[in-house]
Amino acid sequence: MAKVSLTTRIEEDLNDALAEIARFDNLSPSDLAGQAIRNLVEERQAMRDLVELGLALVDAGKDGAEPEAVHDWLLADEDRPFPSGR
Repeated sequence: MAKVSLTTRIEEDLNDALAEIARFDNLSPSDLAGQAIRNLVEERQAMRDLVELGLALVDAGKDGAEPEAVHDWLLADEDRPFPSGR
């Protein structure tokens, strides 16, 4: 994919930390920043997709899970299945 330039201003200490991590990972600071931005964008897109799905389920009259069950699920092991609806 073609790359474009993006100019931004960041604090000096953040720039220093970025450069240090980039050296450790054998990347340029620009490539590392690009990876970080891509990760943030993908995370935000996934969150938006989940919110839109949840709203569509509510609009369709689907039952949701009990809040306590969701809370327990969040604190449980990663392989525990999501709680079913009411």
